[in-house]
Amino acid sequence: MDQNQDDIRTTKHLVHKVNSNRSKSDLDEPDELPKDLSISYWDLITLILAIVSHVIDVCIDYNVAYQYYRYEKLNYFVLTIIFILVPSVINTYMSLKIYSIQEDVQRITQKLLTNRLLLPFLLLLQMAPVFRYYDVLKYALKSRSAARKGNYGDQKSYYALMAKEDSYVSLLRIFECFLEAVPQQILQIFIVLAEKKQGSTFQIIHQSASIASSTIVIAWAMASYHKNVRIAYENRKNIGNTGTVLQFLWHIMITVSRILSISLAAIVWPQSTSIFCMVHWLFMTLWIFKYQNVTFCMPSNQSEESGIMRFFFSTILGLVYIFTYLSPSEGQGNSRNRYLGYYGVFLVENVAAVTIWAITGTDQNHWYYYPLMIGSIAPFFVGILFMTIYYKFFHPHTIISLT
Repeated sequence: MDQNQDDIRTTKHLVHKVNSNRSKSDLDEPDELPKDLSISYWDLITLILAIVSHVIDVCIDYNVAYQYYRYEKLNYFVLTIIFILVPSVINTYMSLKIYSIQEDVQRITQKLLTNRLLLPFLLLLQMAPVFRYYDVLKYALKSRSAARKGNYGDQKSYYALMAKEDSYVSLLRIFECFLEAVPQQILQIFIVLAEKKQGSTFQIIHQSASIASSTIVIAWAMASYHKNVRIAYENRKNIGNTGTVLQFLWHIMITVSRILSISLAAIVWPQSTSIFCMVHWLFMTLWIFKYQNVTFCMPSNQSEESGIMRFFFSTILGLVYIFTYLSPSEGQGNSRNRYLGYYGVFLVENVAAVTIWAITGTDQNHWYYYPLMIGSIAPFFVGILFMTIYYKFFHPHTIISLT
């Protein structure tokens, strides 16, 4: 079968409810898609920027690790390498697992990931998300090409494939962000504040670049997830470019507030902060597993998904919930009440963490004392403002008609 026509079947949900009544034949037809299947230059640019930003982020992380090795700070070097490689292994495994449910497709990217000689290098370079972005970009370009030729059937098929791959890559990016980027940020902030003037200016610049790049990557991953999860639903109007920008600003502010607050508490009470995060993680994991009833992206012709995989996915979402709220699927209850409840607890925890650092820490006489206090709390309210503007004016409430 021609490679351009080898896989026009798509799976609708990134994260979906278990549906034991859905037959296998349901998986063999393309999902219903919105009438507007156009792919703009902005869409292509954002895909390219996502690849470039990922590569830059990986390079910066390795450069920070090298700086620790160069200055003989082996503990920090080892921790940084662990935070890079372990998430890469998990992400590669998840990407291969997703490929395994696409049994009728053999892509070049899949073959590369299963090549034993190349795999160690691909793990080191964290290439699993890049390969997925490549697949998204490939189908986007094919959909545009079909549209220019007036071939609506191929345009629709490639758009469906692009939407599916975009959902998968969004999931992988969420995994990467909260397994790799967030621990990196907390570690870098902890080192900068704990060592103060002990590090060189060059080293501090590299640490700051790592923190900034990771924050941007996290916020963009969250904004992309919210956009792509709506595309995965057949009767949901897509989020526009302005809405995506507001989502990005909302999540970058919330993330800055949360990570700074936890980092400050860790400076004075590292063990207690770690225990608190673990308890929070466990509670969220059990709540998601028991009440959210979400599943990892698996073939929905199975009546039940493996409990182990469901629990594993719940643990990943539980990690995310330490830092932000992520709705696992559209249409689960009252979003306003969930956000009010979560962010109410979120604010109390942030204020408590900053208060602990402000009272028991030894940084009161340093220039950064008040900026850090303000920087840990003020971004939260700015993020909530962006969230309010988004939901008030730019959230697509309308249910659209299907083709």
